Amino acid sequence: MRKTIASVVVVFMCLFMFAGCKPKTIEAAIKPADLQKMVDEMKENSLFKSVYSDASIEVKGNEVTYKYYYKQTMDDEQIEKVKAQLEKSGLEKQIDGLKDNFEKSCGIRAERIAFAYYTSDGKLIAEIAK
Repeated sequence: MRKTIASVVVVFMCLFMFAGCKPKTIEAAIKPADLQKMVDEMKENSLFKSVYSDASIEVKGNEVTYKYYYKQTMDDEQIEKVKAQLEKSGLEKQIDGLKDNFEKSCGIRAERIAFAYYTSDGKLIAEIAK
């Protein structure tokens, strides 16, 4: 009986120790190699290759930003048209699903997820966030 109680106490001690070590942010929980794998998978998409020159994923605390850089050079009028299209695209509907995915994989729900789109020279076109 004492061995059983001792075993249970050890199991609970281990659980509490590990619970105290659980990362509190996505930034602490996600491995840089996993982020790079996500970016590499995005870049392999043929649509991506035809439209974008680069992409990255930035994680700060519990906020995640997907950054996309268009290939083509744009003037102000083109930027406004692209911005209007992005704002009407319904991207914010995908954010809850992404938050669910982070919660499943990291055990932490993202506070904010954003899609940021830039011109080829780095000028922000639009950011859709939730």
